[in-house]
Amino acid sequence: MEWIKRWAAIGDSYTAGIGAGRSLGHRITADEVAITEPDGLSEVRDNWRCARYDMSYPKVIEAQFGAHIESDGGFQYLACSGDRSEQIYQQAQALEGKLDFVTFTSGGNDLCLSKMIADCIMLPYGKTSACETVIAKAQDNAKNIITDNIYQILEALNEKMNDDGIVVVNSYAQFFDTQKDNCDRQSWDLWWFLPLGASYRALTIERRHVFNQLVLDINQAIRDAVDKAAESEDIKYKVGYADWDVWVSTVVDGRMCSPSSNGDYPDANQPDMHFIKPDTHPWGEWTDDFERSELRKRDMGLEEMLNSTRLSNSEKRRLNRVKAMMEARDRSLERTLYDSILYKSPDPRAAIRHKLDSRAPAPPDCPGDGGFDWTFGMGMPDHIAQNAGTPCFHPNEAGHLTIASFALAELMDLRSIVLGVDSPACNAVTNEFTCYSDTGSKFYVSGNRTNERYEEFCKDVDENHDKNKVNWSFSRSYDVGTPEEYDFTVTLGNGVSAFDKDECIDSMEHIINACDTEDNPMSWKGGGRYIRGGGDYKYELNPRRANRIWPPPKAPYGRCEGWYKGFHSRYKVQGTGFSTWDHGKDTLRPNMDNCYGLGTTLWKFVYHDKPAEHENFEWYATFSTPLWVRARCWANNKIVKAAQGWTNGCGGND
Repeated sequence: MEWIKRWAAIGDSYTAGIGAGRSLGHRITADEVAITEPDGLSEVRDNWRCARYDMSYPKVIEAQFGAHIESDGGFQYLACSGDRSEQIYQQAQALEGKLDFVTFTSGGNDLCLSKMIADCIMLPYGKTSACETVIAKAQDNAKNIITDNIYQILEALNEKMNDDGIVVVNSYAQFFDTQKDNCDRQSWDLWWFLPLGASYRALTIERRHVFNQLVLDINQAIRDAVDKAAESEDIKYKVGYADWDVWVSTVVDGRMCSPSSNGDYPDANQPDMHFIKPDTHPWGEWTDDFERSELRKRDMGLEEMLNSTRLSNSEKRRLNRVKAMMEARDRSLERTLYDSILYKSPDPRAAIRHKLDSRAPAPPDCPGDGGFDWTFGMGMPDHIAQNAGTPCFHPNEAGHLTIASFALAELMDLRSIVLGVDSPACNAVTNEFTCYSDTGSKFYVSGNRTNERYEEFCKDVDENHDKNKVNWSFSRSYDVGTPEEYDFTVTLGNGVSAFDKDECIDSMEHIINACDTEDNPMSWKGGGRYIRGGGDYKYELNPRRANRIWPPPKAPYGRCEGWYKGFHSRYKVQGTGFSTWDHGKDTLRPNMDNCYGLGTTLWKFVYHDKPAEHENFEWYATFSTPLWVRARCWANNKIVKAAQGWTNGCGGND
């Protein structure tokens, strides 16, 4: 991907990523990436206003590209939740040119999906005529206007792209699983607690099929636009279509109304859910109330219920308020629908094409247009959507990872066409793990020393590596000049620049503790190599001491002699398997001071380059002490044991 220096993401809420991760903006402070659009879209459209989130698929892709992207304007993120084709057309016009790659979603908001979902799923009461009319009109418009809308956006990108640039248009995905009739008994409706009888419209399999088919119609229209652009001699760049719906609908258990879920969100029984959804698990005793409600069982209408003696006066007043709201909603829907260009125009395609012209950027007048749309064009009743954490019917983090994956796969396929080479095969990424001791290596270090350092090392890499480079390497050496000398190393390849501290910690811990586990009472570690991501990341623990005792000792050992010298005593201590990393300063010396106090002089500590030539002792120390300390400090191994070592007493006459 190093050929990509400048790229952009435009589109609607699916590209802005509303609800996926955390918001990139703040309602009070304007963002650094605020964009002022030309010709009719002059308001500042920053991260907060557009509901851009940090786990949107463009941000996932951005993390994969790394340091080869230009630092000044290399990534332009103009996508805005709620935008329809005419605004996305203006987004395309507002881009700064010479782009190598652009990706976007567009089309869903052109078909009035916000009102459709709100009135047909989350407010499923009263007359069905308005809801059914909106659905029927949306299905018709999907065939009439989406293709031209998308094609005009692709035309607008033509002057923004480099000749070998690539544009990937992403699909939408079907919301609902249709295997089992299980959603009609979940509390999708806002007023599930009211006995609304026959006015309630359950989310049946049939109705789910209707919504899914609308998504398929939109996707086909998008695909037709992409095919038209790909065949056009006027489009100078490569354009492709990324269909992530096939993954959600046929491979993973990622849709709403799945048989595996009871309606909770999130749901541990459905870890691959790809959409943000309402928590439709029946609250409290809702299921029992639903089952035993005579009013529900009898499918009584509102008028019949209002005349029923089973309801109290307060319940009737509440139902009257609900009835009035339903009637007002239906009147508003019908009025705005029949006044909209989507319904009235004898040629919706021509009408919308005119609206896409930057000189006339008015919206296509969906039913319910007017005022601020808290649903951002795709989702739920206003008071629910005001909680930015619950933008229902949008992809969640898993959904955006999938969109990013399919977009990048299509990008690679198109790039292979530009280069005239075979497209890369989508093989499973393999990891390679090697324990050096299995290769015949005789290098080893202390497990205690390495286990104390690997988390610190990964933190150092995270804080200090050059974030502007790809294919970099970072190494730290420890206990230099001692038998325990080793280094940790991280190496990145295949054009990778991003670093994951947690993966580093996991990899180093695995290298240290998954090898050399049998018949190893002193926990010596031979080191190893862990290559992950098909060569993207290589983690290494490399012991550096070429000549140590072999085989490794199973217990520490040593020898001690202390001789009376008149005014002081003179000692020589030798050892293996302890004090191997500190020249005795942190192991022997503090314990000597603790045993007989100050008074150690003429201290000398030496590591042997070739222990085998020194009776397999790795080091020796010579020093002078006060008189008569051998019995209470050395012969009983008090000092040596405190240093995690051992000698067979201590000879001499001190």
